Amino acid sequence: MRLLIAQMRIIYIPVLLLAVACSPKFKIQTDTPFPGDFKSYRSFKFYNPKNMPASNFAFEEEDKKVIFDAVGDEMIARGYKSVQDADLMIKIQGGTKSTIEIKNEDRYYPYDYNSYNYYRYGRYNDYYNRPQDQSKKESSIIIDVIDIKKDKIVWQGVGIGTLKKNEGLNEIQIREAITNIFLEYPYRAGSPSE
Repeated sequence: MRLLIAQMRIIYIPVLLLAVACSPKFKIQTDTPFPGDFKSYRSFKFYNPKNMPASNFAFEEEDKKVIFDAVGDEMIARGYKSVQDADLMIKIQGGTKSTIEIKNEDRYYPYDYNSYNYYRYGRYNDYYNRPQDQSKKESSIIIDVIDIKKDKIVWQGVGIGTLKKNEGLNEIQIREAITNIFLEYPYRAGSPSE
């Protein structure tokens, strides 16, 4: 039995490390645009994404649910209660956009051309001159924490991650990004800071 467990560890640990290494890393930025009274905040609610333009929230439906659940879990873990008559409103924006970039590295070919073949067949096109597709996706999650009474953003967290062109976000990556964003949120319900 111990031998089986040791063998499973030998297989499981490298696979887990490979999965973590291949996942996108989100760059995290936070800001406190307006100084809020975090001692008085005890509850939160979500801003309805149906009230926002589609360009501000461009995630798949499954991803939206994961994002809202993960943010709600983070706020509840900090002692906040989810109620309709809340002190704070959580507004989530973001999405995934694709960028297309074709790069042509026109490298110098160090060998002398046969002038007869160069003029007869045109430019020598070898593997040094092939265009490279460096397309990628950039996914961003923006979390605004708004004081409802003052209608001011009291904290903002932003996570930006780069994905490969055929890669999409999965639930683990979304939850990891939101957890990393909230690691920068220093407040708990009813206290000035942690």
